[in-house]
Amino acid sequence: MTTVTVNDIVQILKKARIATGQVDALVPDQPLDQQGLDSFDRMSLLTELEDAYHVELPNDVARQLKSLNDIVNHLNQPR
Repeated sequence: MTTVTVNDIVQILKKARIATGQVDALVPDQPLDQQGLDSFDRMSLLTELEDAYHVELPNDVARQLKSLNDIVNHLNQPR
């Protein structure tokens, strides 16, 4: 299993053109909504993550993924 990093998530954001202009300034441990990502950006990111890592992120899980670090930690958990 490959380890997912914050940089991997940033690259997905860039490739999908989500939150352009803000991506390089994102702080990994701060909530994404406090850094300018709106609900559409978050849902777009979660969809991209599901496709890229072949995972399902149900709503109850998605609500808990507030920061880049939360996302990385979740994706790196054993399945």
